[in-house]
Parts: sequence; structure tokens; C-alpha cells
Amino acid sequence: MKIVKNLNLKKKLPSTLSVIIPTKNRPDLLRRALRSVAVQEYQSFEICVVDNNNDHKKQTEIEKIVKELAYEYPSLKWLYVHSTKPFASGVRNDGIAATSGDIIIFLDDDDEMLENSISIRMKVMLAQPELVLLYCGGYSKIYPYPFKMYRYYHYNKRMHHDRLLMMSCSSMMINRKIFESNNLHFDEGQSRMDDYDLCKMIIKLNLNVKSIPDPLVMIYLHPDTRISSQELIDYSFKEKLIERWGSQEKDVVFAYAQGVYQWRKCFGNNNQSLKEISRDLYKGFERYPTLSFRLKFMLISISPYLFLALYHVSVFLTQSYKNMLARIKTY
Repeated sequence: MKIVKNLNLKKKLPSTLSVIIPTKNRPDLLRRALRSVAVQEYQSFEICVVDNNNDHKKQTEIEKIVKELAYEYPSLKWLYVHSTKPFASGVRNDGIAATSGDIIIFLDDDDEMLENSISIRMKVMLAQPELVLLYCGGYSKIYPYPFKMYRYYHYNKRMHHDRLLMMSCSSMMINRKIFESNNLHFDEGQSRMDDYDLCKMIIKLNLNVKSIPDPLVMIYLHPDTRISSQELIDYSFKEKLIERWGSQEKDVVFAYAQGVYQWRKCFGNNNQSLKEISRDLYKGFERYPTLSFRLKFMLISISPYLFLALYHVSVFLTQSYKNMLARIKTY
């Protein structure tokens, strides 16, 4: 990790809140994400951009964008960090190490904060200092479907004894002091599912978690997301999860792998036939695709738009049912 660059002209006091934004290869999307943070009504916080680009020209471009916004929004503290860590997990850890806020928010470089995203979450977090993690609801937009979809899963300790149903890291807010006192961090050896792994650590330690239904972030799933643009050929993350959490993780990782192939097909980034995908999955998991995956794959092959329309309906129904059960068991 390079030395942190404070891009403000004047010295800034330590911040109560740090917003950490890892970025790689997506300067235009990064600019949108940064502006969504800079226009928040909440004041006196720092924004840390952790640049994971290896190309010097791209590094220069990213730093230039951050400098421009630091000039435009001088009341905020702006940090630029270059990280050479191989995975997003390590990049996020570098951001944590470079910042000073007692409260930390993560935002992926292709997502956006919505209006009052920080103020609403900070009010909840500061009122309950025992919380280690707060996650919010949000909207998702899936390319090329034109509508946004509300996503939220109500937290229930008894129901979520195994995993948290969150949208992504962009919906997370954490308490730094509790994280540090419990030696919590992203596993830098995890190439994928590092947020899932971290949340399981939080649950195992029986720490306090809370969810709020307010839609405070916009999550984008599109052809340039890492999940859809990278080939899923390295399954080392699977072995790490199984070693740490047990053989039941095989099903979780297998479902994740099928999802990657599904979205890459939907976005036109995967020209493999079902037979070829079946061969790859068997090689990595000694399992063939499920009937559900086969039906989705055929539907996407016919019409991605029709698949996405049905997907939106399915998500609405399943999350409504899960939220109903979570609230019943809570009260």
C-alpha cells in the first residue's frame, strides 16, 4: 500500500465517519459514486478512495478525479490510497487502515448513495453504540431492465443465525472500535464472498446487528461488474469457506457459482453452452447444474428481458415472505 495522500488544501480534524470506496478500471462510474457521497447533507466526514489499478495512467486518472472533487467540495476530507492487494477484501482493509472515523461506510465504485443516506444511518448508529453492523435497504437496477427494484431483508437474530441477507457491502455501516476489539477484518485470501465471510464472523461472535428498511443506496448489476465480467475459474475461495465454516458451505458456494454464470449469460458476457457450463461446474464442484439453473439458462437464452421481469417478481415475493417471517419472530 502506498502512503496515503490527503488531497485537501487545509489540514482537517479527525473524522467521526469514514466512507471507503474501493475502485478499479471504472473512472466514470467512480465519479458518479463520489458525487453521490459529496452531496450528502451530513457534514464533517472523510471520503477515502482506494485505487486498485496497476496501470500508472489509470492511477493518474483516478487521482485526478478525486482532486477535482476535493476542490469542488472542500468542506470534506478527501484521501487517496493506492492498494496493490490482489482482491477487493484486501483493498477494503487498506481503506480501513488509512482512515480515522469511528464509523465506517463502504460503497462500491459502481453504486450510489441516495438522499440522506448518511444522516439516517448515522442517527441509528450513534444512538446505539453497541451495534457492530447496521445495514439498510436499497434499490437495485439490473441491466438492461429499465426499472429499479426495492431490496431489503429484515434482520432477525434467530432466523439469521447462519448468514445475513444483505444486498452488498454498499449497504453496510460498521463500528470501528468494536471491529478492532474483536479482531474483525476482511479475509485478504478471499477472492470472492469476502463480505459473506465477514458477516458469518460477526454472527459467530454474537455481536449486535440491526437492519433498517429505508432505501438508502442504489446497487447496479451490469456487464462491467466484477461478478459478471470475470471468468469464474479459481475456486480457491470455496475451499477457504468450507475449511472455516464446514461442508454446508458447498451448497452456498455452488449457488453463487451458478449465479455468476447466470448473470454473465444475461449480460451477453458468456457464450458457453449449457453443456460447457455443466462440465465446468462438475470440474469445480463435482455437481451438475440444478434444474432451476437449467430452466433460468434456457429462459435467458430465449429472452433476457423476460427472465429479468420474472426475476423481479420472484424477488419481490420471496423477500416479502421472508420479511413477514422475520417480523413475526421478532415480535
